[in-house]
Amino acid sequence: MGNHVGNVKILVKDWNIDNFPGTTLEERQKSFQRVLKAADIHDMGKPQKFNLEVKTTHLRKFKEYIYSFKGHRFAADSPDIWAKTLARGHHDFSVNDISRDTYKLKQESQYYADILAKDPLTYARELYILEMCDQIEAELACRVIGDDEQAESRAFMDYTTAKSELDDKIYLIDPCPFNKNSIPLTFQYWSMELSQADKDSLQNCLNTEQDYKLGKVLDKIAKNWWQSQQGKPEKSEPKSITLSAYKSDDNLKDWNCNSIYKALGGENFVPNPMQMEVFEAIANNDHPAVMLKSPTGSGKMEAILFPALARGYRLFLPLPARSLLEDQKERIEKYLKKFSKLQPDREISLVVDTGAQMYRCVYRNGEDITSTLNINSRRHLYKGDVILTTLDKFLYRYFAFGDKQKSFIFPLRIHREKTLICFDEAHTYDEISFTNFQSLVKSLYEAGRSLVLMTATMPIEHYERFNYLDLIDFVENSQYLEELNQFQQQTLKQPHLNKRAFEWHSHLKRDQDNPELFQNEIAKIILKEWQSKANRRIIAVVETVKDAAAIYQYLMKNLGSNTVGQFIFLYHGRIADQIRPIIYKQIQERDANSQPYILVTTSAIEVGCDLNAEVLISQICPPENLIQRAGRCNRKGNISDAKVILVGDEIPDFANSLNDFGWQKYQETLQSLEDFDAQAIAKCISRTQQVDDYRVVELFSMLHDYVYGADLTCQPAHEKGLVITRSWKPSATLIYKDGSRDEHKITVPIDRLVKNKSNQYANSYIYERYYNYENTRWESRDLGWGSAYLKDIFIEISPNNQGAGTFDGKDEYPYNSELGFVELPGVFIKLKTSDFEEKLLYQYNDKKSSIITYTKSLNTD
Repeated sequence: MGNHVGNVKILVKDWNIDNFPGTTLEERQKSFQRVLKAADIHDMGKPQKFNLEVKTTHLRKFKEYIYSFKGHRFAADSPDIWAKTLARGHHDFSVNDISRDTYKLKQESQYYADILAKDPLTYARELYILEMCDQIEAELACRVIGDDEQAESRAFMDYTTAKSELDDKIYLIDPCPFNKNSIPLTFQYWSMELSQADKDSLQNCLNTEQDYKLGKVLDKIAKNWWQSQQGKPEKSEPKSITLSAYKSDDNLKDWNCNSIYKALGGENFVPNPMQMEVFEAIANNDHPAVMLKSPTGSGKMEAILFPALARGYRLFLPLPARSLLEDQKERIEKYLKKFSKLQPDREISLVVDTGAQMYRCVYRNGEDITSTLNINSRRHLYKGDVILTTLDKFLYRYFAFGDKQKSFIFPLRIHREKTLICFDEAHTYDEISFTNFQSLVKSLYEAGRSLVLMTATMPIEHYERFNYLDLIDFVENSQYLEELNQFQQQTLKQPHLNKRAFEWHSHLKRDQDNPELFQNEIAKIILKEWQSKANRRIIAVVETVKDAAAIYQYLMKNLGSNTVGQFIFLYHGRIADQIRPIIYKQIQERDANSQPYILVTTSAIEVGCDLNAEVLISQICPPENLIQRAGRCNRKGNISDAKVILVGDEIPDFANSLNDFGWQKYQETLQSLEDFDAQAIAKCISRTQQVDDYRVVELFSMLHDYVYGADLTCQPAHEKGLVITRSWKPSATLIYKDGSRDEHKITVPIDRLVKNKSNQYANSYIYERYYNYENTRWESRDLGWGSAYLKDIFIEISPNNQGAGTFDGKDEYPYNSELGFVELPGVFIKLKTSDFEEKLLYQYNDKKSSIITYTKSLNTD
């Protein structure tokens, strides 16, 4: 351990002084001294706490040997309270430990309080440096003795190490956090040979089926051997290495806008005026803070990704919905593979983090090498060059929620200096999600983070909340828009850019009592367009899942049942999670190859999806949604007879964002159009005044004060694990379980699962999932009483042939994997409650029931 501590101290001494906390050199040097003292004592308790142990199976059979230093950090001691706290805190790196220790240091002395008043994250950043030096040394030790598998498993480590292919005594680190390009280190280790008596004692444990004793026996053997050698075994095997900075191609330093676009997009990929403007804003500003307004299909994603890679940013891309991730992931992955080719042997990585999906992909020399590495997919800890996530999950990580151990690494990596956070489709948020969104953006801006908000159709009422951002406007700035249009028409050879005929069938009404008439009329319009020209690509968008499923079934009936999977597709948010990406990929492939298809969908497809249909048929919707949907029609400007067809006489209440005056203006504009005019329609965009739910604002503030200000009075809010991201209504997982291994599931707000006369089905069962810390595994139990926010709720539905159901005598649930969960089952009874709380009753049987509660939405009438 003396060898380890000595190496850690060497790394601390050589850590770049500019990366220590502090605004002046003197403050950074004092910070360095605190970390160095902590490094000297951080493992002083390990020798006496060392134990060899075994892991066994649930049958107590031997699985593997492990080692332990349990409790060693509490043996660290020093008169320097700050250094002692760092040393004792160097293991978990959890938000609870860091907030507690920061608070205690504030109370310890006014001097410490003054340091933390200047930068509340000073302690966390110093702890990070100590932990990284500790991790780097431990990972190198694994590599030196040939255990690369153990080295690769360290997701907490913010750096990549690898043996040089040119010299086995040189190990490379990327990026290099030190003030030297090379650092000599020595690793010393010993080998112990087991005697025959030692082997016999271990074998005896196996012979007597006492596998669990193997660890204690081996531990005793090792310690007796060490004592017999008096702590200095003769068979010493020191190995000296040099830790060197990874040297990238010097030419990469000179990337400009044109060269990076050519390198990643291809020889003929020329940046458009918007992309050039964004590149300059990011490349020539240490902390860019930009609102980018640009039309759909203008290449906003490349406009952010390329300069981020060129300037070495860690890029966060929070999206408004999970349905967008698959499309963006494929595009980003393609560019990251190319980027990794430009820097031989360097690892480039992509993290996908949505809750349903949590994994990290690694690319080297143009190939995906993830499968060759020992990576725990759920322990990505935001270790990536690009992080693709949702706003909900990003908020969750921003407040350090997740696995307890190492949880503070999420806020720390978000707040690194070389971080760029880009919120795509920023116009899509409203109500609670917008309240959180603006609080988050303002918080990041005030912390000095680099920010870009991208939108095509943000309402002026929302934009005014972000007036502190620099505006790059290629939507309403007519000069910029004309430059962009000319570029796309001339350089990209898009002769029919933005050319779409327009029809509005305003006479078609949707009768709530007779929806079939409306569904059939839309289906007939689709059939007419399909038959009017060969090889049509048609997208039809309606507002409800039931309408979409009915239209799809009508088309299947009229075009033949043998067309499944060929050119008719149904896509919506209630198709099972594992099926939806497959369907979208099939649509994408047909679209890319200009093959015909009919896609019947809901708003799940309108934002961010890269499709180029010839005809868009849409139920009438707010202007911002219509512009987004039309962006999937003639997206590439290469269709001479593209068409947008609008159907319906009024926007459904649940989707409407317009007041009476706005609706009147919108109708007049639509009636005046013969060709689709996005600019004219954009002038109709408006939102009713955003009313911020004061409870959401307060909760955000409390969580922020706890995580980033160590205010322990706010700790109870964090311990509840509650982040209200879009609605006060919590969600449950709905599963169709037919006995196969591939269970189909979706996530549904629980208020959609309230009983009525027609939605009760046989074989329905509800339970909650919880983590059993004693058995270290997820388990399930009957749904209990209490707050719905603190429960992981599941509803299982099985076919009747799977046994007796909870609701005897009820109809079987009509599940069809092709259609998805069209109907939602009723499992709860809504109870009358107070002004601030909703209560749902679940009745197991006549004798057993449970009641769950959640907060009522704010009444903004």
